[in-house]
Amino acid sequence: MKAFYDICFTTNEQYQFLHVQYGDIYIENTYAPLFKNWISYQRHITSVFPIAEEDTSGEFVWDGDSFSYERMDAPNQGFYYFLVKQNHLEDLLIQTLNLITDGVQIYDENGYALFFNQASRKLSQIPPTLDIRGRHLLDLFALDEQISTTMTALRTKSPVINRVDNFSTSAGVSIASVNTSYPVSKDNELIGAIVFEQTQNIIDCSKEKMAQAEKALRDFQPNTPPTRFSGYTFEHIIGNGENLQKAVRIARKIAPQNNSVLLVGETGTGKEIFAQSIHRCSPRKDKKFVALNCAAIPETLIESLLFGTQKGSFTGSENKVGYFEEAEGGTLFLDEMNSMSLAMQSKILRALQENSFRRVGGQKDISMDVRIISSCNKDPFLCIKENELRKDLFYRLSTVMIELPPLRNHKEDLEELIQYHLRSTVFQYVHSSTEISPEVMELFYHYDWPGNVRELFHVLDYVRNISDGNTILLEHLPSYLLKTKKASETLKKVPDTFCSFQNTSLQNMMDEYEHEILCSALEHFGYNITKTADALGIRRQSLQYRIHKYGIHI
Repeated sequence: MKAFYDICFTTNEQYQFLHVQYGDIYIENTYAPLFKNWISYQRHITSVFPIAEEDTSGEFVWDGDSFSYERMDAPNQGFYYFLVKQNHLEDLLIQTLNLITDGVQIYDENGYALFFNQASRKLSQIPPTLDIRGRHLLDLFALDEQISTTMTALRTKSPVINRVDNFSTSAGVSIASVNTSYPVSKDNELIGAIVFEQTQNIIDCSKEKMAQAEKALRDFQPNTPPTRFSGYTFEHIIGNGENLQKAVRIARKIAPQNNSVLLVGETGTGKEIFAQSIHRCSPRKDKKFVALNCAAIPETLIESLLFGTQKGSFTGSENKVGYFEEAEGGTLFLDEMNSMSLAMQSKILRALQENSFRRVGGQKDISMDVRIISSCNKDPFLCIKENELRKDLFYRLSTVMIELPPLRNHKEDLEELIQYHLRSTVFQYVHSSTEISPEVMELFYHYDWPGNVRELFHVLDYVRNISDGNTILLEHLPSYLLKTKKASETLKKVPDTFCSFQNTSLQNMMDEYEHEILCSALEHFGYNITKTADALGIRRQSLQYRIHKYGIHI
């Protein structure tokens, strides 16, 4: 059984988990690592997953993923439950076809309909609720089989390009369209045909879109700024809020010094912009700025990347310069340093104390002159307490510590950040949306932006791809932002739901209130079971039980 991952649970009449299959690994009488935190013996599978005991097969959603399952009798007493995680390829393909402006129809090898996209349904005046699957082309449309584009392609097994068909729908409406049909084969056997339809309206819309795209390309050539980018400076830090400007003032003041700097800020707050800006305002600006994302590099590679390697030290090794040597006379930026192991931190500490190091496998000390700028994506004192950061390394690197505020703490800069990004990316999109509707700005000001400025810019890029006008509206925003708005509105209404005490019991009121809270929390966290359970302070299986209890659809 092959899938992204396959899980096989076996239960016997005592409802014990006996076997777990994870990928291609079969583990006898134990737990799969994925489930070690919540699976225990004496648990029936139906108490963990929303599976009805009387059903032998079906589908369900668990922890935000869709699964199909099938129950089979075991050689001994009990059953095997085979669970396969489903992908969303079919849904993605359907939504992709629905975005195409041409009408698209798909038929099997006998001319029976399998799929019509939205444009085709609109063209043929077929209601969206009507299931066309299994209906023959000649039953759906009044046309001559001998001159039908689709039937000709199926009969001749050859493409039919740009044939004008004049046909009548089942409702009696006469339509003229330019059709192109391609037969589709698999292993030299005909399996169906795909048809593309165009009417005069579709052609006119396509011409207009092509003209807009052509104009955008013409405007891009002479007006686009140079693509060469030499690095960030303090001028790239956008915003005049007091919290942000305080960080900028400190950074400007210490930039000419040679002290080590520790930048503290959440992901997306602009730590690398600050690091490069400090470097470019220092006496080391003519030397190299070298950055290492400690969170993205496997632990086994960090040492060789930082210190370099000596040929012959291990199989395949070469004489290779490390980041410390590459940044000689310049600046080395250790991003998210708290993600490194304590052992690696101790090696960096020794190199900084001695101002020298050895390549991996080398016998010679190499002196260095490097300014270190490092960053933490969480409170460094908390990292020390949780044994993620060595205290002595922290004091070595934090001669100056600059805290970068998250976006939620300087929302007064939101509008300036938005206009800056819209202006700087205006030449990348055909539709240059420059206005923000009041409703969108209100949502932006109420949203907490956990991904900070990076998330804001990603949202704006998404909107630029979706919108087709000059104004950004709520309908253009990613769905998770709209769910957050809906969740906050629901929470405001929750107390009003329980003003009436007639014809109800305390338990019913508490259940209804719990149901509303769960729905709001799930929407707020994008239906992520783990995050929702953590926020509510309950275990994941407890949340899963309540979702099943109240029949909440995820």
